[in-house]
Amino acid sequence: MTALYEMPFNPVKERYGDEITSYMLPYFVQDWHLFAPDPIDRDKGVLVRAKKRQPDGSTVTTQWTDVTSPALQQLYGERFWPSRGFRVSSGVPQLLETWRDPELEKMRVKNQVADTPGKGVRKGKQGKENPPLSQGEKDSRDEAIQFAQSFASAQASKLWGSDVEYVQVRIVTNEFPRFSQRYTRDTKGKVSYYDLAWMKPVKVEQ
Repeated sequence: MTALYEMPFNPVKERYGDEITSYMLPYFVQDWHLFAPDPIDRDKGVLVRAKKRQPDGSTVTTQWTDVTSPALQQLYGERFWPSRGFRVSSGVPQLLETWRDPELEKMRVKNQVADTPGKGVRKGKQGKENPPLSQGEKDSRDEAIQFAQSFASAQASKLWGSDVEYVQVRIVTNEFPRFSQRYTRDTKGKVSYYDLAWMKPVKVEQ
């Protein structure tokens, strides 16, 4: 399964993509940064918030809550028998950012048409993907969103109880300062984020 999951896009992955992905993610996904020429230069975390129904019928939006750091702290305290819960929270950003097939993405980049030199590029006619998203990519995208929805629902239930009407996920990226700035005082990384749309909570078995 690992070999099938890691190999480039091919007819086997197109045909059995669902089975391969469901087997590998989120617990068995491979990460080769240890051997890569470009070491890890950023970390990612997950924030969750919710719209909660009040006793008077009104709705209040909670503050964003960090759900990655508590899982990390638990991991640090259980070195010999670590919980796999952290793998779930760390898997959310990875699933949301890796559902596109890298080989098809290379082809799409080549097929993009230059708009104006130095002004970026645009996609094919009417902004369509060229080549279009494969069924495997669409399925992986939908599975990634469903995974994030289930994770956010479970976290919201723990944090705010059962009267949650909507949940939302924010992926935060902290890009580390460059190595050349390691001796510069008060050097800070670059923090960026993106939000998923509000989603209805789903029932998740605890």
